[in-house]
Amino acid sequence: MSREQLQQDGLAGPFELADKSQLDEAYDIALELKALRRQQNLVAEKTGAANVAPNPMLDRHMDVSVIQDRFYDANLQAQVSDHFGNDLFLWRSNFFIKKEGTGENIWHHDRQFENGSAPINLFDTSNHFSILMALTDISLDAGVVEYVKGSHLPIEGFDRDRMPRHVTELPNAVHNNITPLPLEKGQFVVFHSSLMHRSLAFGGGNTRISMIGRLARIGTDMPPDNWYQRAYENQGQTVVPAIGSSNPRVRPQPGILTFN
Repeated sequence: MSREQLQQDGLAGPFELADKSQLDEAYDIALELKALRRQQNLVAEKTGAANVAPNPMLDRHMDVSVIQDRFYDANLQAQVSDHFGNDLFLWRSNFFIKKEGTGENIWHHDRQFENGSAPINLFDTSNHFSILMALTDISLDAGVVEYVKGSHLPIEGFDRDRMPRHVTELPNAVHNNITPLPLEKGQFVVFHSSLMHRSLAFGGGNTRISMIGRLARIGTDMPPDNWYQRAYENQGQTVVPAIGSSNPRVRPQPGILTFN
């Protein structure tokens, strides 16, 4: 049934992690990394210097065992293999932390590259996949994720080719497809990376934290060093400069790890 869900909706789950014993430790690590990021931004703001330091929240699957082990959870591995197959690598991980005062993450998709320098093909469902994992409960009030069912496939009236990767509004043609995705602590979903999704502003309750992983099939080439800037320029967007700098902020190269 979940394979049919994936084919039709672009997303499968929620599923349960087999081992939830280290979620609180992962939660604490995420908060510590967020504090480091705030400190980087504060130093840049106070000094007027560009914040060119690597984002400490990115790619902790490479060097923090508690984080890496979440991606090797037995059920997560089984569900990814069942829905997307094997011979995948994990090239990006990140945390999304929401608490009082945190706003909306606008509509976007995770398909940041295709294969090397090849143009992005949003409707190729063979090689780019995403994981969303709840380190805490994520209720409807706590900045819940919403996604557009079926947006991994062409939808009449929804011209994806003319849209940038991030948008604030979606056409009326897909409003009935917008679906909330509340998750309980230790649950996860898997989805095609071209699926449109967002998270709402935090409304109340305890701090909520999700962790994401982005996968590609082995044999998929990473793009050149300036791929982050080029991905935005090709969509008619610009990368916001770092504070005090006229140069775009450089996103670190991905942390590639064999997944299955």
